[in-house]
Amino acid sequence: MCGFVSIVNSNLNTDKLNNIFNKLSGLNFHRGPDDINKIEKKKYSILFRRLKIIDLSKNANQPFLSNDGKIVLVFNGEIYNYLELKNELEQKNISFKTSSDTEVLLKSYEVWGLDFIKKIRGMFSFIIFDERINKIYCFRDHLGQKPFYYSFFSEGLILSSEIKDIILVKNKNEINENEKVVLKYLLRGWSDDTNETFYKDIFTLPAGCMGIIEGSKIKIKKYWKLEINQNKKFDLEEFNYNFNQNINLHLRADVPIAFTLSGGLDSSSIVKTSLENNNINYKAFSFNSEYEEENDEKIFIDEFIKENSLNHSYVDCREGLNGDILEKILSIQDEPINAVSFVNQFLLRKHIHKQGYKVLLVGEGGDELLGGYNRMFIPFINSVYLNKNKPIPQILIDNIKKNLGSSFLNFKKNLDNYKDILNRNNDIEDLEVFNFLKIKESNLPSDLKFYNDSKPDDENSFKKFLYCHLFKRDLPHILRLEDRISMGNSIENRTPFVDYKFMEYVFSLNESFFMKDGFSKYMLRKIMNDKLPHKYLHKKKIGRPGSSKVMIFNNYYEKFCDYLNSFQNNIYFDPRLILDNLRNDNKNLKYRTNNDSYFRILNYVIWKNNLQSNLI
Repeated sequence: MCGFVSIVNSNLNTDKLNNIFNKLSGLNFHRGPDDINKIEKKKYSILFRRLKIIDLSKNANQPFLSNDGKIVLVFNGEIYNYLELKNELEQKNISFKTSSDTEVLLKSYEVWGLDFIKKIRGMFSFIIFDERINKIYCFRDHLGQKPFYYSFFSEGLILSSEIKDIILVKNKNEINENEKVVLKYLLRGWSDDTNETFYKDIFTLPAGCMGIIEGSKIKIKKYWKLEINQNKKFDLEEFNYNFNQNINLHLRADVPIAFTLSGGLDSSSIVKTSLENNNINYKAFSFNSEYEEENDEKIFIDEFIKENSLNHSYVDCREGLNGDILEKILSIQDEPINAVSFVNQFLLRKHIHKQGYKVLLVGEGGDELLGGYNRMFIPFINSVYLNKNKPIPQILIDNIKKNLGSSFLNFKKNLDNYKDILNRNNDIEDLEVFNFLKIKESNLPSDLKFYNDSKPDDENSFKKFLYCHLFKRDLPHILRLEDRISMGNSIENRTPFVDYKFMEYVFSLNESFFMKDGFSKYMLRKIMNDKLPHKYLHKKKIGRPGSSKVMIFNNYYEKFCDYLNSFQNNIYFDPRLILDNLRNDNKNLKYRTNNDSYFRILNYVIWKNNLQSNLI
């Protein structure tokens, strides 16, 4: 896990280029504190920061050169199946001078050409500078777990792992906010679902894509897309095999591995499988949620620890919530965040880093892939039963009712109205946001009115609903936030549920098994049925620790008011209106109504303030 920045086809003179690279050397140190190197050539220059995970020797440092020196590789991420690829290459009489996955990646390109990407299983962003054919190839992993940014500027093209590198290189008059992305974020909380960022003319290489640079142009090509039309029957042993194989691949490292552990199914399944398969007493860390009003999972975690004799630590993050924690996180993220839970996750990783860990396995992506949210039950019932004119099984209704409790009546109402979705003005989930923004519901841009690609009458509409969560609604910004909060603490986070091969397997199964009998993540529950405490498998879903209410009114109220007092009026909202509403809610103890909108506005105000400070 590392970070890179490259300036391509630059008109910068040598002195100016050296000055830029000297400044870049001290920036984003967290992405690679173990080593830093640079290469300066006629058509491109590279700065690389390394966090050593596999092959800790200096022989595996980057930029990595081919034997003849005509191919240069910079690589951020991990190739999980590198040992299998290495064995395949050795059978072709290819020799290796390191034990790194970096060299395997370069040799794979040399032997198989661009088709090598079809063999790679991992998370990655990398650049191949091939001087033999005068081309530069850029690649980003299938789901976009690892960042890859690029931007043209007056003196060339910049490729980088983080936006702040690009901001440092570009002229200040070339840095502007992207109004389209900001409005979507304030309306929905969504981001990172296109190639655009919060900065105008700074782009991401899309997930599952490669970029070909020739001269002053970059051509983007898709190399992978998740298919949804297979409908195999769920087989318990087959699912168990694929899950176990996937976890084992994610446990390859030459440094100790840690885990996050909540009281939920996803992280506990990963930890339990890792313990069983490797006979290693891994270390797990949990957020101490005893003081949380609604999200305390300590009773479940304690039972898991006791049953597995797990090496484990609780981390109390309350002290870190004081001061300027949001400002610190946004300076690492470079863009606004949309959930308070990631503040706690950042502080948790800060503690894990102090304990000496560089690799962390997390359970992100399980809900999006397997059907883990309550909001998914309605599209599931519609696609599996109503669209096929099948009766809804009573066991399914009974279990949903048991899970939802008093909100079941609202669930039934939403189910009855689900088919009417296309007759509404939009599919924005939280309409309270219009109380704060200048734009009105009736004046929404057409591309922001309906953002869910799944239509109620579509075939396999439930899989399409999940697909939207994986590529638009949830996972893109989760992966961005996960990468930054981990790498901000020099930790490589690994997300087994986001492995594209495992994802392809899951999506090959008939959608009727995803939430069968009214149980979210039914297939994962089945394989873990005899491995996890009963409480894990049948408890109600609990949200991540972290409250917008607490952050807004306990930690940031006075500072938020100060920000709004000094904030200039803009095209999105009236700061005075927000301030009046905020003070009124605080005075009348209305702490449960507008918190998500407040949190996004607070993030935007801090981000905008940071942006303006960088441009002064």
